[in-house]
Amino acid sequence: MNRTPILVALFAAAAFASSAIAHDHCDHGRGPGDGSKMAAVHAKHQARLHDRLKLSAAQEAAWKTFTEKTKPDPARRMAARDEVATLTTPARMDRMLALMKEGEGRMAEHAAAVKDFYAQLTPEQQKIFDDQAKAWHARGHGMRHPHHGKPPAPAPAK
Repeated sequence: MNRTPILVALFAAAAFASSAIAHDHCDHGRGPGDGSKMAAVHAKHQARLHDRLKLSAAQEAAWKTFTEKTKPDPARRMAARDEVATLTTPARMDRMLALMKEGEGRMAEHAAAVKDFYAQLTPEQQKIFDDQAKAWHARGHGMRHPHHGKPPAPAPAK
């Protein structure tokens, strides 16, 4: 049995755990610790997207459903972060694995909400939506943590 994927996942989780604890003092650059800044940024992003899409009256119900289903839950994130910080390393690893599974479920729900809303858009609106999503992720919102900046440049050749 190849255990490499399991070991890689555990080491990644350990690195995440230590990183989360090390950066606890700054709330990952998002605000005072209650998630209010993150919620405000998300609301601003949603308002900008809504304005750019120029939704028809018939699309507004789909927009409302989409925004409700994709709203961030900073209180849940803060509680999980605080809980993980108090655990022993083995317990923290187990809890982080459980949180990753929960996150996968939330991501599946988020993806379904995006697909449902996207299907209601015209091809022109879909392009706007795609461009906005690409720009949002390119600014560091998404897979790369915005607090840590851009990935390091490759070392110069000798």
